[in-house]
Amino acid sequence: MKGIWFMTAKRYVLSEHTQAVFDRYLAAMPAAIRQDVSDPVMSQWYPEEHLRDSLAAFHAQVAGGDDEAFSRAMERCTVLGVHWFVQMLLSVATPGYLLRLMPATLRQTRRGPVRVAVEVGDRSATMRFTDQPYASDPRYLLSTPAILRAVLGLCVGPSVRTHVSSFDASTQVCVARW
Repeated sequence: MKGIWFMTAKRYVLSEHTQAVFDRYLAAMPAAIRQDVSDPVMSQWYPEEHLRDSLAAFHAQVAGGDDEAFSRAMERCTVLGVHWFVQMLLSVATPGYLLRLMPATLRQTRRGPVRVAVEVGDRSATMRFTDQPYASDPRYLLSTPAILRAVLGLCVGPSVRTHVSSFDASTQVCVARW
C-alpha cells in the first residue's frame, strides 16, 4: 500500500474530527506501525498489514465501530485523496472507461499479488479482486465497495450502488450499478 492512503486518512481525521480522535486512532494500532501511519511518506510502499491494522483502528476509533459511518468515511477519504483536477477529469469520463483503468490503478497503489478483472455492462460492472490479502476482513469488505462508490460517484453522481457479492480469504467480487 502506498503512503498516500495513510496521508489521506490522517487528513480526514484531523479535518473532520479532532487531534484526540487521531491520537486514539494511532493508539489502537500496533506500536510498530504508529510512526509510519502518523508521519507517512506519500510515495513509500508499506506492508499490507499496515493497511489492515489501520483500517481496524479506524473502524473502532474514528467510526466508533459503526459500519455505515466507516463506509461514509472511506468514501470521503477516497474523494479527499483525488486531486481536484483529476476529479474534474473523472466527471467527464464514462464509468466503463474509468473501471477499465482499475487494473493499472491497482498496480500503482497496491504491491503484491492482488489483481482485478473488470467486466463492464451498460449500467453495471463486476470487479473480481483475486489474490487479495485479507479479502475476508470485515473492514476490507466495507472499504472496497465504499472506495468504488466514491470513485464512480465522481463520474456519474450519487446514483452509484456497490456491494460485495461474494468473497473468500483471498477473493472479493464487487458489483457496481449506476
